[in-house]
Amino acid sequence: MKRLFITILLALPLVAVSCTKGGQGMVITPPSNTKPNTGDNGGNNNGGNNGGNNSGNNSGNNGGNTTPETPPTPGTLCTDIGQTPIVLAYFTEYTETLPEVTLLTHINYAHGRFKNPKTGDGGIVITESSKAPISKVVALKSVNPKLKVMLMIGGWGGHADGFSMMARDAAKRTEFCKSVKQLLDFHKLDGVDIDWEYPTQSADNETGCDPSDTQNFNLLLKELRETLGTGKIISFASKSDAKYVDWKTALNYLDYVNVMTYDMGAAPDGHNSPLHKGERFKHRSWDESIDAHVKGGVPRNRQVMGVPFYGKAEKNPSDANKVFVDSKGKLGYSIKYRDIVPVLESGKYGGATLNRKLHRVWDARSMVPFLSDDAGRNYLSYDDPESVEAKGLYVKNNGMLGAMFWEYRGDTDKHDLLKALVKGVYGKETVLQ
Repeated sequence: MKRLFITILLALPLVAVSCTKGGQGMVITPPSNTKPNTGDNGGNNNGGNNGGNNSGNNSGNNGGNTTPETPPTPGTLCTDIGQTPIVLAYFTEYTETLPEVTLLTHINYAHGRFKNPKTGDGGIVITESSKAPISKVVALKSVNPKLKVMLMIGGWGGHADGFSMMARDAAKRTEFCKSVKQLLDFHKLDGVDIDWEYPTQSADNETGCDPSDTQNFNLLLKELRETLGTGKIISFASKSDAKYVDWKTALNYLDYVNVMTYDMGAAPDGHNSPLHKGERFKHRSWDESIDAHVKGGVPRNRQVMGVPFYGKAEKNPSDANKVFVDSKGKLGYSIKYRDIVPVLESGKYGGATLNRKLHRVWDARSMVPFLSDDAGRNYLSYDDPESVEAKGLYVKNNGMLGAMFWEYRGDTDKHDLLKALVKGVYGKETVLQ
């Protein structure tokens, strides 16, 4: 189906978050005679790279500041972060159906990105789905009055370009913060989710970076909070190892941290998002990611844990191990859960019959499934309703602030994963109270 991308360019720059390149769009300038909603209550309808050189305060390869977490400076956090426990969806412009908000407390709407990523100025471009634009998503507060809707800005690789150039320049930081406020007020949004992947790092050798990024990030967060006030949410998407951020300082201004507890491994040698470390694979787990953030200074009750609504196959398989090839000959790597279901039901992926039979194997220690052949080889690590509900229960029972997931369109039309997550976190089939 054809999509219309509506692009809004403000005269000021902005911030960045998530995974796919956006399309071209029209430039629409908000009319100067339109007075935005500037209330401080932000919309009252009660939302992996290797370590590198990092000279930021108490940050970098050691996983952040290791001193005990101290309370934030009074008056520097949002006075209403919304309903908790949080169940948060990342919702992109590629989604053509409105979200089911009886199953959500928060939505991070994507994508916002720098208009001039190489220089970090010139405003932010926002791409919106023609079927589910920001205005229609915000309007869903009529269904769930406590829903919070934020703007997600940035992403992986080149999508995070602009942050480093902006954050190191005082004038650009001010321009950025003012443009964020203008955009949030204009769309009656509840806050901003920053996805700078990652300070001091050049993701996929695309992102501009500088050893001063971590320190400059602190300056940016301080000014952003001063500009937005305490009526807007400010969150940050953090890598699962908790590196690259001076958490002790950042948490004076960040309301919570969306921990990307996924992409921690892939077939054949790992799980995408293991809850616990198992016997089969030895890489990072949810347990270890949480501990890394706590050690860095992020308490459990300010961590929102990431659940993948997709699986990870082998990235560059040999010809003998190429299994996930669709009807157009395209090889799958990051595979949506909705496309995994037919693999189990009919042995088909993307309209093509797989070249071998795969079956589900449950890793009882790591508490996640994977797809295997009869020889026991891992061809796809993924999450299904059983593992997602277990993660929801973990969030509920271990003092976490909530759970988020990437991304909404990865689920089935019946919301099988989201319903399982809500059941785990809330013990019922809705977040409505």
